[in-house]
Amino acid sequence: MTPCPVHRLRYRRLWRLPSVRTIGTTALVTVAAVALSAVVAPLWAPLVVLAVGAAVIIAEVRRHRARIAIELRLVRALVRSGGGCPGDVEVPGLGAEVRMEAMPNGVTRIEGASFLDAVRALGFAMGSDRAFHLDLLRRTAKGRLSEVWGRTALPVDERYRPLGLARAAEAATASLEAPERDVLAAFAAGVNASLRHHGSPFEARFLSYRPEPWTAADSVLIALFLFHSLSWNEQPKRADAVIRRVFPDDIADFFLPGAEREPSIPEGLGHLRAAEPVPDVVALDGAVPGSNCWVRGGPDVRHPMLACDLHLPLTMPNLLYEVDLRWPGQRVRGLAAPGLPVVLTGRNEHVAWGVTNLSADVLDLVPADGDGSAGPTTGTERIRVRGRADAQLDVTRVGTMPVSGNPLLGEKIAIRWTGHDLRSCDLKFQRLAQASSVAESIELLEQAQGIALNVLVADDSGRMAHLATGLLPRRPADRRGAADGYLTGEQRPRLVDPPSGILVSANDAALTERTFQIGYDLDPGHRARRLRRLLAEAADPDPAAMRAMQHDTAAELYLPYRDLAVSALAGRGDRVADLLASWDGRADAASQAFGVLVRLREIIAQQVLGAYLAVCREHDPDFRYPFRAADGPLLAILQAEDPSLLPPGEEAGGWAGFVARCVDRAVAELGGAAGDGRLPTWGELNSVGLDHPLAGLAPWAGPLLGVAARPQSGALHSVRTCVPGFAAVGRAVLSPGAGGFAEFELPGGQSGHPLRAQFDDRHREWSSTGSRAAPAPRGGCGFVLRPAGSPSSAEPVDVGGRDE
Repeated sequence: MTPCPVHRLRYRRLWRLPSVRTIGTTALVTVAAVALSAVVAPLWAPLVVLAVGAAVIIAEVRRHRARIAIELRLVRALVRSGGGCPGDVEVPGLGAEVRMEAMPNGVTRIEGASFLDAVRALGFAMGSDRAFHLDLLRRTAKGRLSEVWGRTALPVDERYRPLGLARAAEAATASLEAPERDVLAAFAAGVNASLRHHGSPFEARFLSYRPEPWTAADSVLIALFLFHSLSWNEQPKRADAVIRRVFPDDIADFFLPGAEREPSIPEGLGHLRAAEPVPDVVALDGAVPGSNCWVRGGPDVRHPMLACDLHLPLTMPNLLYEVDLRWPGQRVRGLAAPGLPVVLTGRNEHVAWGVTNLSADVLDLVPADGDGSAGPTTGTERIRVRGRADAQLDVTRVGTMPVSGNPLLGEKIAIRWTGHDLRSCDLKFQRLAQASSVAESIELLEQAQGIALNVLVADDSGRMAHLATGLLPRRPADRRGAADGYLTGEQRPRLVDPPSGILVSANDAALTERTFQIGYDLDPGHRARRLRRLLAEAADPDPAAMRAMQHDTAAELYLPYRDLAVSALAGRGDRVADLLASWDGRADAASQAFGVLVRLREIIAQQVLGAYLAVCREHDPDFRYPFRAADGPLLAILQAEDPSLLPPGEEAGGWAGFVARCVDRAVAELGGAAGDGRLPTWGELNSVGLDHPLAGLAPWAGPLLGVAARPQSGALHSVRTCVPGFAAVGRAVLSPGAGGFAEFELPGGQSGHPLRAQFDDRHREWSSTGSRAAPAPRGGCGFVLRPAGSPSSAEPVDVGGRDE
């Protein structure tokens, strides 16, 4: 393999390993001391210095020999898997040669003679960059991670094995239509060609195993795994059932999702307070996978533009992968999930599209005794555990439905989830990559089932649409009664060519549910309302303006809590009162007030809602209130200022006294004292980094394998969603048409190899809320994929980039 700048390894990063750093520093200091002593000291002095340095190094090696042995193993794995520019590579099934250019930013530009050849090449590129990532996702979804990870992964396997995702993926793959089967087969051929050419990735070498060949069913499994992360809301459905059992209908509706935006206080609510609140009964601000996506078009806009950022867990490597595919008459650029040859957000020569989580109601808890025709069956599954005896896991199912090991209200329940239906992974969404207009996109999505998503599309003629897609249960809009089959494409809600020229989806209720209920526990809409306001104010936004919107840190959810705090502290005149009164409404890293408000909201929610929901623990010891709609009932109670609704024991001073005490508690918990003392900035509280899974097995390797945590602006309810462990894993600004553009930001790099520059080179730009950095220099490593049996035509070369 020929080395080139794109694939050159950065060995200096090994300095982040503790033994390399300690021994290396000692050696450097020793050499410098020897050189200095040779000039200014007696002849015997350098020998003494050298002996002391050697003794220190020997002592360090003896003291940490076990860790050093593991470090050496990791270093060998990293160096041996470094690779270089591949040169000519044979890929079975190719119809013609495919030109590949690995660019300095890690993105591989692919030019094929056909769409399927380009997909094969994408499999090769993704396998080269993310082979372990693909295998990690596959093993996790199958419940087979302990085979290579050991007993620390056993809880993960015990969680996923009963779901039967692998069995569902095999069945769904067998039912795919020809276009999707061909795409998945081509992609698998490319991944396997990469595994044969490059060998095992460094993680697999370190763990001493070889990844199994990739199959079409593995890609379907990844789709199911993603669908599970987006839609598996068992805990909220459990909480829903408990609340409906405990409270009268009007009070249950007050606390549960689906109530109006400003719910009114039900009569008799104050009589339901517990003697004291349960401190942990409210699970506020769970990081629910979501996204922002919007389109700005209309007659006053020169070029329609689409922006999208997808919110998922942060990890290294990143959960999205940038693709750049060309074949005759077409080019597609966008973001895909590793292992799945489907562009989730991207553009071609005519259309731009983006997705957000629909928060669809696709899961039901049903009695485990079935409907009388099929009862539960129990089998024992063996989980192989590396270095340990196999674990045995009893799995009970009713048909394809897993039976929960945790009863609900004294009854065993089965979990009916749309993902177990073959049609949930028809993958027809992938056809959108070749759509030529919004009209054609609508027709394609009407015919598709698949994963439940919001899809926004815009074309170069100025048309736009927002559609609810996927396999959606047909549920009455009044939320009463069970689902009856699934919605047809025409029955799913949509919004086409709005007069405003603005479409926004931020996991909120953007699509009207007149006839059927689609979503469950939708986002309260603060991000969506902020975006609509910004778009209405921007007459003709350019790409810089769209990127600025993606980094907007307005946190309007907290304004009512700020107002309550300022009112309660009126007349005290202390520093905290002044700090909160002057808050600018943003979740900026430098803000001290925002950290106080975040903690204040948490304390008030636990005290106020916990007083009413405590009774639910008597019916379910594991009950927690997890709903995103929590601020509706909470603010309704606070703003009513009814003394009978105060938490027990908090009657002194009325609501103002209660809120003031909560402010003092928040300040104290953050390390300050009311009126004085230093408060941390939001950035100090909101320090965000990226961790590699291997760091769980070797924590000392974290600095090498990940990205150190740094203060970040943003919050869960601001457009710039960014909190520890959860943020935008990809941002895109797109314009459809031959003269359009595509720009992306990723928290990590394209490559999964820590010694390559492309491992973390994009993090700085992703972290910054300022203007976009200058584009990376063009030119990279060129190579060719060729059909099996064809003669080699060229050596790998460094090539110059071409204009967009």
